[in-house]
Amino acid sequence: MALPDEDAPIRAADRVLRILDAVATTPDGMTARELADEVGLSVATTYRLLGTLTGRGYVVRSPAARFILGRTVDHLGRAMHAQLAVTSGVRAILTQLRDAARAPAYLTVFRGDDIAVAYVADSAAHPAIGQLHVGFTEAAHVTAFGKVMLADRDAQELRDYLERHGLARIAPGSMTNEAGFRDQLDDVRAQQVAIEVDEYMPHLACIAAPVRSRSGRTVGAVSLSTTTDDFASRAHELERVVRRGAWHVASSMSG
Repeated sequence: MALPDEDAPIRAADRVLRILDAVATTPDGMTARELADEVGLSVATTYRLLGTLTGRGYVVRSPAARFILGRTVDHLGRAMHAQLAVTSGVRAILTQLRDAARAPAYLTVFRGDDIAVAYVADSAAHPAIGQLHVGFTEAAHVTAFGKVMLADRDAQELRDYLERHGLARIAPGSMTNEAGFRDQLDDVRAQQVAIEVDEYMPHLACIAAPVRSRSGRTVGAVSLSTTTDDFASRAHELERVVRRGAWHVASSMSG
């Protein structure tokens, strides 16, 4: 008698998630055959897995016979936003920080092993970077808040993060060399503030300071974004404001 394949459920779950990831990559969705080619499965197996996803509302089939994300994914997104919710006191601090800095302010926190944007304080006069929405977790290596938070990780945690995410080139100024990136983190540890200029987006600069727990562990970061020209003209002012804002947020979160 053949022994049961204990890894079969894991492989099936992985296939479902790969299909869901593939559907999410295209605004117009994908056909079953396109998905089968994308994830390396037979069309029959792909249809079977799509049936499961459709039944649970994770994907729906459009009139053009293309599979697109369904309502359950939206529910998950809303749930994630709720889990990242910050207190009214922290929101007020970040709003005051935005007005004092005359620049959008961001709070980022650890979400498991990732770094996620938890709140954005912007306005019509001081709009946020479009990509940096609540829940954003990508490209920490080229953001000031990411550098601040990664600088506090121990050697193994940092090694694990780099193995998972790498050092992709996001903009012409992105740091993609691991030795150079580790040097940047040494500077952040020494100065307790991080700056990035043209690394995430051309003509954009950001500055961030750590939010610390009572034990001294970095649990988040407060950051500001502006143009490179504006940052060059008032870097010291923005540094003073962001350090003070991070301290107030830390006090509010631990109070």
